Order: sequence, then C-alpha cells, then structure tokens
Amino acid sequence: MQKPQANLCLIIREMKIIMERIMSFMTRLLEKIKPFSAQGTTVLFRILFLIFVLTVVSCSKPAGEIGAIVQPEDTKLKVYWTDTAAIYAYSIPDHDTVRTDGLSTTMLGSMMDPTFGLTITSFYTQLMLSKTGHRFGENAELDSLVLQLRYTGGSYGDTNTMMTAHVYQMEESLHYDSTYYSTIDLAVFPTDYANFDFIPHPKDSTVIGEDTTSPVLRFNLSNLSPDLGNYLLDMDTTIMDSNDVFMENFKGLYVTTGPLSQGGSLLYFDLLNNRSKMILYYHNSEEDSLSFEYPITIVTKYASKYEHDFQLGDPEFIAQVENGDTAKGTDRFYTQGAAGVAIVLKIPNIQTWTEYGTIALNEAKLVLPGNSEDTLFYAPIKMALAEIQDDGSYGYLPDDGEEHYFGGVYKPSTNSYTFRITRYLQSLISNPEKNNNGLYMIVRGASLYPHRFVFNGNDPVSDTTRLHLEITYTDLD
Repeated sequence: MQKPQANLCLIIREMKIIMERIMSFMTRLLEKIKPFSAQGTTVLFRILFLIFVLTVVSCSKPAGEIGAIVQPEDTKLKVYWTDTAAIYAYSIPDHDTVRTDGLSTTMLGSMMDPTFGLTITSFYTQLMLSKTGHRFGENAELDSLVLQLRYTGGSYGDTNTMMTAHVYQMEESLHYDSTYYSTIDLAVFPTDYANFDFIPHPKDSTVIGEDTTSPVLRFNLSNLSPDLGNYLLDMDTTIMDSNDVFMENFKGLYVTTGPLSQGGSLLYFDLLNNRSKMILYYHNSEEDSLSFEYPITIVTKYASKYEHDFQLGDPEFIAQVENGDTAKGTDRFYTQGAAGVAIVLKIPNIQTWTEYGTIALNEAKLVLPGNSEDTLFYAPIKMALAEIQDDGSYGYLPDDGEEHYFGGVYKPSTNSYTFRITRYLQSLISNPEKNNNGLYMIVRGASLYPHRFVFNGNDPVSDTTRLHLEITYTDLD
C-alpha cells in the first residue's frame, strides 16, 4: 500500500498531463485568431503559470529526505551538531623555551607593547678572520672599528621610534656543538663600545662614503673607546695564523638594545649575508686607507636572547599571565611569539559523552576568534597546537598532519584561527580512562616570530564571537 505522499504525487502527475493537453488545444485555437485578442493572451498566460507551479511543486523533497519515505525509522542515522560543548582557555608565560642558535634570521630591537609589556631581542655571535696569516704592517694605527649588519627588510612594531644599540665584547665562549635557547645569558665585559642611537630603515639603501649599498645597520665601535680596535690590531701573529686560536682569544660580540617606554620595533637581520661583518679600518707606514674584515659564517656560532617584562603590560594581562588568575581567560586570553606567552585549553566534560550513548565524531573544529584587529602588531601567520602529556611535555595531536586539514592558519576575513581536532576528541571519548590534560598552543615558529594576538574567551564581556567547539557527531545507539 502506497503512503499518502506517494498517492498525492500520482494525482499531481495526472493533473499535469491533463493541463498540458488543454494547453496544446488552446494554443491551436488561439493560432486561428489573428491577431491574438487581449483576452486570449490572458487565458494562455494563466494556463502556462498553472503548469509551471505544478511542475515545480510536484514530488519535491527537502535536502536529506530523499529515500526517507522507504527507509525504516530504526535504520536512520542520528546525526547532530552542537557548539555548546564546554571549553575554556587561559594564558601563561611560555616556559617551553625555543631554540635560537643558527636561525635563518636574527632579531634585534626593543618594543613596548601597551598590552604585553616590554620585549627586547639581542644576540651573541662569534666572528672569524677573513684571511689567516694577515699582517697589519709597520706602525699600524686604528682609524675606526665598525660592526655592520645586513637588514632582511622585515620588522615588527613601530620602526619610526629611535632605539639605542649597545655592543659588548664577550667574556664567555659560544661552543659550536652546543644548543642554545632564548634564555641564553653569557658573561660579557662591562665596556659598551656602541651606545648608538638610530632610527631603523630596514628597506632603504645605505650610503657608505660614495657608495650606495643594500640596507645595512652600522655601529662605530671605536667612538666611545678605541680599546677593542687596538686589541684586534695588536694581536700576536700566532693568533692571526689560526681561526681556532683567534676565536679562543676573541670570543665574539653581544649586541643588544636599551629598553623603551613606548613604541619601538624588532628588526630582522641576516647574519650569514656577506655584508654582515666587523670591519677594522687602519693605516700603517706604507698605506693610508686599509681595512680588514671579520665575517660571520656558517662555521661561527651565534644565538639569540629574548627577554620579556610582562609587568609593564595591561593590568588584565598581568593578572592572568603573571599572577595566574586563570578565570580572566573567560573574557580574553593571549599569545606571543619569541618565547613570550602560551595558551592552555581545557575541554573538561568531553569524556562524559559516553554516558549518553556510543558517540562517533564526524567532525570537531576548535574555533578561536580574535578580540580585535591591530594594524601595528599584526597577527601570527600560524599557530601550533599540541597535547599536554602526563609528564608535562607536549605531544603531536593525531590530527596534526596536512595543514589544510588540521588548520591553525590566520584568517583575516574572520580575524580567527580554526583547528580540526576530530581524532583527538574521539580518542578522549573512546578512552574515558585516559588523562585529559588539555592542549597547549603557541605561535608556530616562535623562535623566529615575535607576533602577538588577543583572543576572545568562552564568555567575552563585550563581544559576540567566542571561543567554542563546533562538533558534528553520530549517536550509534
């Protein structure tokens, strides 16, 4: 026996056939009227309209209902969607220090962020002889000693702010086979050979004498004191004959900048570029304009140091990040690269879902909207997400593979980030005895990128977009 809707379909089809035949008859009749009368035209139009309506409505079904007429109720899949699963987040200092030796680019600068406080990036570097066995000649005298660094063109912050650079001779050595992190702190001699004020021009050509070169930053290391230049000029010939011996005696330079009360920027340099080097200008009894170079190369060691003073930030930021008030994360939470600020995410009740039946997740998305857009401190390009292990370390998520699947890329159109964490959540649901320690999120590539971002919490005070999960699941019971 057919269901009522099926009978209705048959009736509509029969009516449509009858109306089509009437239309054919009326068309032949009206063709005999020359010209068409207004009344005839109106009649034909009404018939055509009626047939159109019947054609559109006959037997159409909403999406997802095709086959529902014949499918037994007990075999239908029970698929649901929710965005109300419990989740919250808060920010902490990034204790997971990042490795900073041998990076492709090196940061130098000072930046005062009204929310995050003060950030200073510095570096230690060895230098080597451009040529072993060099002799400075009879009665050699120092003209100047210059440290030159090649800009990459990149920066973060306000490059219109004047900064002050400081350069010190290292007392403690870097070791080529050692690993160094952002907390590196080596001993240096107290003399500052630079104390140089400058406004960065990372993309502008540099004029040196009569030559115009690619963008470089140059510090004169002999204006304040000639001691370092004379130390290099007076080195014994046995030291000048071997780079190993030279680097044992001259351990390198520490380059940093002074703190700022507002503005500032972090600048990117390519230390391995052939324009990054120290240059000693001198003269002797035979020639007036001589120079000798001390390059930074792949056989020299260099490492960056990142410092953060969060106490100079916004009070709400300080309360959460420095003082550990995790409840502040319900309104907003924070992240910052360069070993600055990390995020802990908790999904507390996900393992109780088994109490309601056997659950299979079709898809689970973690949606992290931004609190506001900032034109000066632009967002990180990507975020990294990891599982917090029982021992406090961090492990890869089972979803972390293909970037287009896993996500974590900033979306300017929505000012947000999204991760797909379906497999991770399913593993928690399917293994209720597993410890649910939460997730750890940082800026991806934090050793190279100082970018920062402010997120909306799960219950923001003054915004409608919130931290949430979007879960599509099937109840298999």
